[in-house]
Amino acid sequence: MTLIISIPLGAGRTKIIHEPSGTEITSEIASATGQTFSSTDLVAAGLGSCMSSSIETLAERHGVPFESIIITVEKETTSEPKRISRLATVIEVSVAYDKKIHTLFSRAAATCTVHASLHPDIDAPVEVTFTAQSRRTGLFSKD
Repeated sequence: MTLIISIPLGAGRTKIIHEPSGTEITSEIASATGQTFSSTDLVAAGLGSCMSSSIETLAERHGVPFESIIITVEKETTSEPKRISRLATVIEVSVAYDKKIHTLFSRAAATCTVHASLHPDIDAPVEVTFTAQSRRTGLFSKD
């Protein structure tokens, strides 16, 4: 069991603490400043992170470099009822790979814990694609 602590800060902001590590992040309501994650953004981030963890071992085992992979999750919400309606995930790989890798990545991503925990009313497709140029370049100082 993991304890996550949420503390209201006012102005639609919340401090979130991962109790075991002490790591802190701040979230805000979607209509606030847009300077940080909203709670529904964190659901999308959790999904992408979970899928990343699920395919990491497969990538390593099959010689697919981590630097060639980027996972994007596009979140859509509805206003009535107010909820997440779609989390469309694309796993882009910028090195050539075979059908086996495609199948393994697709299966691992679709069976990650967060994906398996989503409400069935949320449309959550997963697509694995090859792209000639990684969109990852420049996202991190080490790239």
